Amino acid sequence: MKPSENKPSLLVRHPWIFVFLAFALLLGAWSALITIAVKHAPEQVEAPAGGH
Repeated sequence: MKPSENKPSLLVRHPWIFVFLAFALLLGAWSALITIAVKHAPEQVEAPAGGH
């Protein structure tokens, strides 16, 4: 291989890195969404017993 030839980039040689990064992004987004939802949960309303 000549020094002037371009080697393929790391992501082209290892496409599974895209899958790992996408999974990590998805996991982070779900974690953030659940954390925000728990912190800002609606207040619980008690229903009267036996009423229709």
